[in-house]
Amino acid sequence: MRKNFLMSSWLFGLANSFSSPLLSLYIYVTSSIYYSIYFILYTSIFILIGYILVGYIINVYNKIITFYKIGIGLYILFYLLLLLLNNNAYKYTLLLGAIYGIAQGYYWFAWDVIFYKVQNKLSFFNKSSYLGVISSLLSPLVYGSILSVFHKFGYAILFSITSMILVFVILLVESTDVESKFDLKKSFTIFIENEPYKYTMTSLTITSGVNYVLSNLNPILIYQVAKSYEDFAILNYILTGISLISVYVIRQRLMNKIDKFKLVLASSITITVSSISIFFFPIFYLIIFYITSPLIYPIIDVYNWNIMNKNLLINFLVNRQIFLNLGRISFSFIEVLMSNSFFPEQIILIIPSLIVASLIFHRGKKKISYEKF
Repeated sequence: MRKNFLMSSWLFGLANSFSSPLLSLYIYVTSSIYYSIYFILYTSIFILIGYILVGYIINVYNKIITFYKIGIGLYILFYLLLLLLNNNAYKYTLLLGAIYGIAQGYYWFAWDVIFYKVQNKLSFFNKSSYLGVISSLLSPLVYGSILSVFHKFGYAILFSITSMILVFVILLVESTDVESKFDLKKSFTIFIENEPYKYTMTSLTITSGVNYVLSNLNPILIYQVAKSYEDFAILNYILTGISLISVYVIRQRLMNKIDKFKLVLASSITITVSSISIFFFPIFYLIIFYITSPLIYPIIDVYNWNIMNKNLLINFLVNRQIFLNLGRISFSFIEVLMSNSFFPEQIILIIPSLIVASLIFHRGKKKISYEKF
């Protein structure tokens, strides 16, 4: 495993943990849920655009580290713009969503190429989770304290901290090149030709769409439950701790003793049933979400990565991002259509889709299970 890559991934996550979970909340407290939903829709569209752009450029320029640095540079630009726009940021959700989306498209394309060369991907995920303990303990303390003292001005401080840490991330990852070429048509045909990949990718498309929306709306729900930034930070501490226990006890220690396909399905059913409590006891839903969420997407994702053919890597990566972002765009658009409904309904109506994703994953078990986990 490339230690620099692991460390840079952690630092990137640490930097964004001070700001990224609060972006939709920031727009929400300075305007309304309406603008938050449009922001996540615009971002999802431009992630896809950014990823496809890199796919074409890579045919003539294959220095992955360049796209990695450009992506981080755009992240920094995004946070600096938030600083400049301040409480008026919600008026520029299209511009901000475009920059933030393209930043993610560039960064994650480069990250995907580097990650593909990691031998034990589940081990990488687990080590990332352990390093993430530091972020999980530190970030709620940092943003909770800053927001408690400075209130809305605290967001500007947090965006500044994130930008400064991201500068250091650029220096850590070693350069790597890619040998395969991008062919948009081929990127679609591999989905049809590779049946194990088709099952995992379809399942991931749905799961990523649901997770993308929930990762933006859950912080707003936590804030509504907490009613203050101090309690918001404390509740985040508790939920993150629960999630880490799930990763360590179930995903790490018991994974080889459990049927992974049944675990994904059981987790999806559990979170769907618990979502009913959003209307009368939302904290129960949040606890169940933080227990089960690490047991769905990452497991399917590891199978998906191991199915990819090295000689067609770029086509697989672009196909993967096309589908992942179509999922994010679709579910974001559903949220836009429901933007006039009550907030809990905007969450509860999309969660049953996780069961559909898990059933697709389970249906492909015989073909997928031959692949190395």
